[in-house]
Amino acid sequence: MLQRESRILLVGTLIVAAIVLAVGPAVAEEQSMAGLMGKKLLRGIANVSTGWMEVPKQIYRIGKEEGILAGALRGPIEGLGMFAGRTIGGAYEILTFPVPIPNPEQPLFEPAFVWEPETAYQPQRVQAAADSQP
Repeated sequence: MLQRESRILLVGTLIVAAIVLAVGPAVAEEQSMAGLMGKKLLRGIANVSTGWMEVPKQIYRIGKEEGILAGALRGPIEGLGMFAGRTIGGAYEILTFPVPIPNPEQPLFEPAFVWEPETAYQPQRVQAAADSQP
């Protein structure tokens, strides 16, 4: 019973946070510190609650880039590592959201959320850059 109530509270908090952030100014050249702190808090909540999604994401990503066998063997290991990192990082952002250090605009991870496409890890570009060096 208590677990169900805590889930309802978490979902309600996420909905309220999303509404509060969405209702803010649509176009602003410079966000207020309160807006940046809210963004950091929401990013932390999202990463804590969706960090587990890194496991299937890494299985799929590695399987697509390096083959099914690599995805099946190395994907869960990298996924568990990313899951732990994203969850701990999200907890850190939740705990430190009132403090503007590090820069609240700068996420701890790239991409900032698990559902965003990955841009930082592209082994083809890394290999091409390594091959082009003398």
